[in-house]
Amino acid sequence: MATVTSWVEHLSADEVAGAVYPFIGTEWLWLTIAVVFWLWFHVATGTGEAEEQQKLARKKPSANDYKKNITDW
Repeated sequence: MATVTSWVEHLSADEVAGAVYPFIGTEWLWLTIAVVFWLWFHVATGTGEAEEQQKLARKKPSANDYKKNITDW
C-alpha cells in the first residue's frame, strides 16, 4: 500500500524543474513539420490519383469492359 498522500511534499525543486523529455520547447516545430508533411502527402496522393483517373478516362472504356476484370497495374 502506498504511503505517499501528496507528491508536492515529496518532490524537490530540482525534480520538478528538470526536463522530462529531450528537446523541450520544440513542440511547435515538430507540429509544424508534421502538418506540412500531412498536407504534402494528401496533395501528392490526390494529384497521383487524379492523373490515374484521367488516364483511365482517356481510354474510354466501353460498358462491357468491367467483365474482363483485368487491372492495369
